[in-house]
Amino acid sequence: MAAARPRVLFVAPMLPARSRNGLAMRLGVFLEAFAVFADVDLVVIPVAGGPIEPTPFLESFGARLRVHHFPPETDTHFALLARLADPQGRLDAFRHYGKPSLARGLSTSVIGAIAQLASGHRYDLVHVARAYMIPAVAGLEHGMPCTLDLDEDDLASFASRAAAARRDGDPFLAAWLDQEGRACDALLAAELPRFSRIFAASRRDGAGLMRRHPDATIETVPNAIDIPRRRARSDDGRTALFVGAFGYPPNVDALLWFARCAMPRLQARIGRVRLLVAGADPPAAVRSLGRRPNIRVVGALDDLAPLYRATSIAVAPMRSGGGTRIKILEAASFAVPVVADAQSAAPLFGRTRPWGWSASSDADFADICARALRQPRQRERRGAFGYNAVARHHARPAVVAHLARMLRAAAAQA
Repeated sequence: MAAARPRVLFVAPMLPARSRNGLAMRLGVFLEAFAVFADVDLVVIPVAGGPIEPTPFLESFGARLRVHHFPPETDTHFALLARLADPQGRLDAFRHYGKPSLARGLSTSVIGAIAQLASGHRYDLVHVARAYMIPAVAGLEHGMPCTLDLDEDDLASFASRAAAARRDGDPFLAAWLDQEGRACDALLAAELPRFSRIFAASRRDGAGLMRRHPDATIETVPNAIDIPRRRARSDDGRTALFVGAFGYPPNVDALLWFARCAMPRLQARIGRVRLLVAGADPPAAVRSLGRRPNIRVVGALDDLAPLYRATSIAVAPMRSGGGTRIKILEAASFAVPVVADAQSAAPLFGRTRPWGWSASSDADFADICARALRQPRQRERRGAFGYNAVARHHARPAVVAHLARMLRAAAAQA
């Protein structure tokens, strides 16, 4: 008689997916890894947004997966501080709140509902995705085995966004973002003993976290993508592509900066350049770019392959945020070289791993794009290098298999 499969409770801030949104894609990799060896109760509290309807990806797991939707419910403390008219008073109250704003949807009743679900089942493991979701397990019995995927170093990521806000002349937003990062880090510090294994997407983020939390061991689980079969591309030497989910403010900031500052400089150097823009939930400022003759905004697409085959370079001029940029991995999987800011490029490529080109400053970005567009052989060489590197280190089946072994071990130790 076959042994019963372990049972896992997976608490997520949005629906896992196979494509389109970076956070959803990472959740999808963890879900797929759990489903290798366990039956999963997926609790989705969509504090990070996104769709809530069933998807073919989720339905593909069949009886191994049961999905529970818990609508976010703003807790009383945050609701009260949000009503304060005075910005400084609101910021002071947020600092006393002590949690990141995305945790506001985890009210006492939501936490109680999760605890009630857990009390009715014997879970071998509880998995939490992202630091701001840690309060979701506050009602569980201490000693219940838990794992945590931080994905990125939130303190560093929010500090980067705060620096961008200061640069743009918004000190209030900068102070708020700094507090978001500190609150995420404080949650992690307070609840470290609860989690038997903690994961991050890059060694760099893991190292930063362990310097601040020496009692933690952060294990690297790289972001993973599907690797398409290589096909010929139509590279005209004049087309750039930006891909990003626009519910993430740093993507909006990066694209608007590129269109406003880099595109005119780029056109002055090499003449007519076309920019393709793809991503879900483009705000009005992004949609309005489509009125320019050299920019095409296509919104969300289920299949980005035709865009990648029609582009010369992908651009990732991220001025804020953190983590490993899935947009860079995805471009490399189509053998498209990338021009990225130094911070985004550092965990993935550089002189010894030439997937693309790295810009050390905003002022250099357009010049480096122009250089890339003038060098077809370098584009081909770097695109091929990136494709091979991603296929070796970020291919979804290999990452899922490795993660499944780690998670199975965590469940077995319970």
